[in-house]
Amino acid sequence: MRRALVPACLSALLCLTTAAPALAADPLVATLDDITAVFENGANSPQYGYIENLNDGCGYTAGWIGFCTQTGDLLKLVERYNQAAPDNVLAKYTDTLRQLAGSGSDDTSALGGSFESDWKQAAQDSTFTELQLATGHELYLNPARDLVAQHGLRTNLGLANFFDTALMMGPGPTDCDGLPKIIGETSSALGGDPASGVDEASWLSRFNQIRAEHMRHPCTPGRENDWPSATGRTEALQQLADEGNWALTTPLTVHGGFEVTITDPHD
Repeated sequence: MRRALVPACLSALLCLTTAAPALAADPLVATLDDITAVFENGANSPQYGYIENLNDGCGYTAGWIGFCTQTGDLLKLVERYNQAAPDNVLAKYTDTLRQLAGSGSDDTSALGGSFESDWKQAAQDSTFTELQLATGHELYLNPARDLVAQHGLRTNLGLANFFDTALMMGPGPTDCDGLPKIIGETSSALGGDPASGVDEASWLSRFNQIRAEHMRHPCTPGRENDWPSATGRTEALQQLADEGNWALTTPLTVHGGFEVTITDPHD
């Protein structure tokens, strides 16, 4: 399949900047969030009220990026909600969530039978949905932006690749299938990164290949049952590159088995 060349940035709105943290009002960030919604829920906008135990080692997976009770990012979200709205419907679960995250347990029984309905009720509160976005961006988008700048990527699609990898597979150096690991393996395979002169299109193509291999054969505990069937995420991002949509101009269709079109990016 022919790879499209990386175009020069044509306008301020389409060019990637790293000078400041992303804001939800940013049209690019809204597009990234909607692509995440496609990957996470098959929808073209964030699904804040989603909650399910997928029996994948994560405990409850909930909200627009799949915050997990086992990993602690759901706990962080609820703690922030408690600060903003102390009497919120999820506050009573804080101690149990802290215990689950602290022990790395995927058991959801201790949360009781009302946690799912309470989560959905909280998702009707704009304070909670705004905190979902802000927490997701802080934990996963901002680290992705930092690594984009460090490795010399210049396109919005490059950021989309890093963001999706960070939120799905981990943003940190200790994540054995995480974003820094895949970046390092890609640069080793190609003898450098875009910052050192490697063509971004070629680099991202190899990045997607290596990421897909990590998804097929993960070392992350519990992910051998679900990540191998999720390689459509890399296929969809690569197809956008093959189509030449490096700026993530909408309308765009997310392929890779999803076949969802984003026409009006919004959070």
